[in-house]
Amino acid sequence: MNSYNVAIVGAGPGGIFAAYELKKQKPELSVVVIEKGSALHRRKCPIDGVKIKSCINCPSCSIMNGFGGAGAFSDGKYNITNEFGGDLYKYVGADEAIELMEYVDAINVENGGAESRLFASERLDIAKLCLQNDLHLLKAKVRHLGTDINYIVLENLYNQLKDQVDFVFNTEVQTIEREGERFVLTCPKEQFTADKVIISTGRSGSKWMESICQSLSIPTESSRIDIGVRVEVPYDIFSDMTDALYESKIVYR
Repeated sequence: MNSYNVAIVGAGPGGIFAAYELKKQKPELSVVVIEKGSALHRRKCPIDGVKIKSCINCPSCSIMNGFGGAGAFSDGKYNITNEFGGDLYKYVGADEAIELMEYVDAINVENGGAESRLFASERLDIAKLCLQNDLHLLKAKVRHLGTDINYIVLENLYNQLKDQVDFVFNTEVQTIEREGERFVLTCPKEQFTADKVIISTGRSGSKWMESICQSLSIPTESSRIDIGVRVEVPYDIFSDMTDALYESKIVYR
């Protein structure tokens, strides 16, 4: 049985930055990150459009799971705002939430994202135009890393952590049980024990996480999901807005 001070379930952004901060603040702690998917360089969807044209239900989806989480191969947009994307501000305060987001943004910049642009929806002329049409421009800063730089940032973070943290890939945590003052994490082929456990499985693991919380008598609640409509138009039509905002979040009330 493998024994640690802290066990983190999930190697998405939450798990990565939890491990990063733990080793920064308390380097003496032993930390393991257990991830259902593969390491970053081994993540590859078999769909090639020729031999394999649709999902073949891999044991672990390389698009949704693995180091970096579901956003590993996205175009790397990092939103700094309290107006959409989550309710962190309810737990730590509005100003503190923004400070934490900017702190994470600084880490991304330090690890390869320095050349990426930070957009801000603070143009009063655009906000006024929206109001004149009964639309409300949500305030946000957006760091657009792009797919390539996003991958580089994740790669650099992994290289920083790999010698300080034990990463266990292609391993699914089935149950988490409390035994005295410690936790036992049971996987198909092995068990781990830890003083503390951080569960950061993302939306794909939310049902599993809910079941674990129920078994440990931890109350849960459903968070909101932001649903919107994506509008695409020729570049020339909205270039004066998109050059300034990149992507804008607008609410119709």
